[in-house]
Amino acid sequence: MRYVFKKTGYRIIVSLLDAVGSVISLPSRLFKKPAPSNPKRILVVRLDHIGDFVCTTPIFKNLKKWFPGAVITALINSVSKDLAARNPYIDKIVTFSPLYLARDEESSPLKGLMRVVKDVRNIGFDLGLDMRGDFLSILIMWLGGVKYRIGYGITGGGFLLNKVCRYDESKHIVDRNLVLLEALDIPIASRSPEVYFDEKDEDEVERLVVENSFSSTVVIHPFAGAKAKQWPRENFQNLINRIKNDGRDVLLVGAANDEGLYENVIDLRGKLTLPRLAYLIKKTGFFIGLDSGPANIAAALNVPSVIICSGTNTPQLWIPDNPNVRFVYRDTECKPCGLKVCRKEKHECMDQITVEEVFDKFKEIACPTARESISGRRALGKMGQSPST
Repeated sequence: MRYVFKKTGYRIIVSLLDAVGSVISLPSRLFKKPAPSNPKRILVVRLDHIGDFVCTTPIFKNLKKWFPGAVITALINSVSKDLAARNPYIDKIVTFSPLYLARDEESSPLKGLMRVVKDVRNIGFDLGLDMRGDFLSILIMWLGGVKYRIGYGITGGGFLLNKVCRYDESKHIVDRNLVLLEALDIPIASRSPEVYFDEKDEDEVERLVVENSFSSTVVIHPFAGAKAKQWPRENFQNLINRIKNDGRDVLLVGAANDEGLYENVIDLRGKLTLPRLAYLIKKTGFFIGLDSGPANIAAALNVPSVIICSGTNTPQLWIPDNPNVRFVYRDTECKPCGLKVCRKEKHECMDQITVEEVFDKFKEIACPTARESISGRRALGKMGQSPST
């Protein structure tokens, strides 16, 4: 088994645990059972963050197309709940926010783990897929009595799976997800991530439009879930000033607890659910931000975007593939580091990115929809569905 841990100690500990588990579970694994040909209840587990959920959306669409009579449940981090609720291919939602993936105080302790295991067991699933390759996700499926479990096992627990898939970190995250369906011989009908919103979301955003008298606008999200992904606040302020001087209003979006004082913006922090943010981004027609959930939403909606990326990961493998997206990043020697906090004295990969080059990318990709007035445009097609469908 190939593990993704960078520290040798972790790999040794997990390999020993897997070896013991493999011996104990040997009798049950000798009699391999086939995957269910017509599962009635399917569980898809994706416990990490917003962007990861967005890139998992093709799984739900393909499963529903292949098993139209199945009830598909998404076991997801609570931060993605509103997006999942709008997805027409998800029938039920169970939320759980593990402590080690938490970015706020709403993470779930051991009591939450026992609750989610009980929920999974009470529903009774024929098929379960762990999209992350996470030991905890596999454990939840096993304790929850999921009859056929498929995943990667790259952080341990592969002996608890009925089918272990090969993990290729050089592939785009969407393709890594779809490997699990291909391993079940399910044909792939759709590869494009999708984000949805409904009429209530549209109406609420239209109300904000009237209240704030938006003109030609750009949505900016200057926040990230990890310090290693952050660009200096003063750089964002200078960029905002440049855009404002270029004749456009800047809509600042983020969560209510996203801190920082910004001038020359219409501050919408904490005023939008994720589906409403998606509609605003789509309606406005242009997005600038860091490698974070809103950037994934913008890319999935095929909205022209400039994404400022740190050396934490390879952005082209984690953001939905979109020819309208422009990445700005530095190929530093330590990239990709996978760190939440940079360990160097200077945060080279972000500090070296200049306001001028981000603004140049903005001017390069800016299209007529980014310059048009936001007011009055309601026709966006099929109920918020990505035009890539």
